[in-house]
Amino acid sequence: MISRNCSRLALIAPSFNHNVNGIIIKNNRVINSGFKLFSTFRKDLYCGVNQSIKPSSIFFIKNSFTKKAFGVYSKRFNSSFSNEDSNQNENENGNESKKSKSAGNKKSSNSFQDIWKLLKLVQPESKLISIGLISLIITSGISMIVPFVIGKVIDTVKDPIENSTDEVKINILNFSFTQFEFYSILGSIFLIGAFANFGRVYFLKKVSEKLVYKLRTTIIKKLLYQDLKFWDFHKSGDLISRLVNDSTVITKSITQNLNDGLRGIISGIVGVTMMLCISVSLTGYMLILLPPVILIGLVFGRKVKNLSRAIQQQLGYLTKVSEEQFSFVRTIQSFCRENYEVNKFNKELTKLYDLGVREARLSGTFHSATALMGNSILVVLLVIGTGFVRGGELTIGELSSFMMYTVYTGSSVFTMSSFYSELMKGVGASTRVFELLDMEPSIKLSESERKNVVAIDGDIEFKNVSFHYPSRSNHQIFDNFSLKIKKGDHICLVGQSGCGKSTLIQLLLRHYDIQKGEILINNNNLKNLNLQTFRNKIGIVQQEPMLFSGTIRENLLYSNPTATEEEIIRACKLSNCYDFIMSFPDNFDTVIGSKGTQLSGGQKQRIALARVLLLDPEILILDEATSALDNNSELSINDTLKLLKDKTTISVAHRLSTIKMSDKIAVFGKREGSRANEILEVGDFEALYNDKNSELFKLLKRSKEGDNAEVELESKDEEQVEKDEEILAEEPRK
Repeated sequence: MISRNCSRLALIAPSFNHNVNGIIIKNNRVINSGFKLFSTFRKDLYCGVNQSIKPSSIFFIKNSFTKKAFGVYSKRFNSSFSNEDSNQNENENGNESKKSKSAGNKKSSNSFQDIWKLLKLVQPESKLISIGLISLIITSGISMIVPFVIGKVIDTVKDPIENSTDEVKINILNFSFTQFEFYSILGSIFLIGAFANFGRVYFLKKVSEKLVYKLRTTIIKKLLYQDLKFWDFHKSGDLISRLVNDSTVITKSITQNLNDGLRGIISGIVGVTMMLCISVSLTGYMLILLPPVILIGLVFGRKVKNLSRAIQQQLGYLTKVSEEQFSFVRTIQSFCRENYEVNKFNKELTKLYDLGVREARLSGTFHSATALMGNSILVVLLVIGTGFVRGGELTIGELSSFMMYTVYTGSSVFTMSSFYSELMKGVGASTRVFELLDMEPSIKLSESERKNVVAIDGDIEFKNVSFHYPSRSNHQIFDNFSLKIKKGDHICLVGQSGCGKSTLIQLLLRHYDIQKGEILINNNNLKNLNLQTFRNKIGIVQQEPMLFSGTIRENLLYSNPTATEEEIIRACKLSNCYDFIMSFPDNFDTVIGSKGTQLSGGQKQRIALARVLLLDPEILILDEATSALDNNSELSINDTLKLLKDKTTISVAHRLSTIKMSDKIAVFGKREGSRANEILEVGDFEALYNDKNSELFKLLKRSKEGDNAEVELESKDEEQVEKDEEILAEEPRK
């Protein structure tokens, strides 16, 4: 076996005399060859050989030079090689052990970093938190005087000799009170506690709501400003889960948990202090018995953190599955796959259920163990305390107060254990949220140092562009690709499916960054332009236009919220959608459903075109924008586009009528032996169409011969050509 870290390899080949011929490779160069291995092999150049290699065995060399398999025929090697290899393995194992410890330390430090980030989230609400915490201290302090008062009352009323008069006096802290005075003061204190309790709940709850509002706003802003590279690697359902569920877990962990945790801390500190005042000896016994409960809480908290994160991740995947099912319910019903989708959902739901049961089992174990240990501590302290009362070291009232403080302190320890576990839940959820918040888009929409685009009065040029999608780095789309589009040109991009036409549009919009070359706008590199001002000059109509749930008017105004009624009507007439909109009872205020599901494909495309015309862009992009239109609607749209001669128009089309009306045709494809797409030819329609050797003619001819061809390629007059149906295979959206 060859060591993974070896940069010098010996490739061994069998010989007939049972000696071994070989070559030595160093730094990917042959430095010695043709030698007899057992007589001339230099041990210092060999790296990690097994003690014995059996005849005709096969081994694989993992190295940048080669990964091919070589046959090996040899006798037993010198044992020193084995020893060297053994030592090297030990070193590697030691390094792996160190890495493991380092990873553990890093994981621990990440938890503290996440906790620190959680605390920084609430820093802007420090005033409200301060009011809530002051109220919390007051309520906790008032609740902690109750055991002390009860003990004093018991000691006061138990001795009839000392209190033989009709007016019983209650002595507290060297002050003597009548019963009326005592209960009046106690009632007033409880009333103050009630107001403080309201402040505690109200202000901390308000902080919670403000925090979840801030978190969700920050997350949605961060997501919507991410480039498409981010969306290629993330599932929308998981992102929705982080936005909705994880943010709720985080805020609950900080605010409600902070409330409970601080109450537990205050109760614990005051309780231990009061117990020390009552009996130092009995308090010592209690403190000796307490550490196991704390240890259980710490162990439980770590396990809960890991389990909580797993639950949040599974919840995210479940959200993704359900979101996808709701979006494609028509497809599901069309293929009668309802039961399949239900089973698919239930399969993921079962995983979430199993995780929930594990959490329930873990919580049950924790609560039962701590309750048993807490009750055992109470029994032990009661036995010891009874002995102290008999010995005269404590009064019955003091023992009663001590036992109540023990319950309070035990409850606080239990609360603090839960506080830690709940905090770890928040840390588990926050890790997923902070992953999003810490991400910076690789393509920023606007930066002060970038040039604003006032007008696109020059050419568009793709210059020596090389590109592959980030999620498919082994599939090259363009390699040294070039194309120039002059201002006012109407260019049509044609070609078979997957030849990069729609990709070119995404690169123009800079949804992705190219790996090499440059895209020039007005002779300015696209990377140096302010993307917001640039994209505002571009209008795009896609093959599958996305309409938002709401009314037609809301969708039309999406591109230009300040458009007037006259401008809306004009845009709708130009896009041939005014008549069918007015046929609806509510006209422009017609609700179209999620993604425009209540409209046909052609209706959606025409509304999408009207929306773009309201923007009045300088560059118009039509990506199969008329694919779902009937002939009459397409003719009307084409007439409208002829009126937009001053605008640079880029079309992706398969219909002959759309191709024919363009000023310039660019045919995309791959040349023989090439892995990347390129432009096979560029020219006007008549010249390319009449040339039987042109790529356009060949493409149309192949389409005619295919099963999907619906038109003939013989000479036709202009009116017949415009009525021809789609002749190119429909390109799927990327």
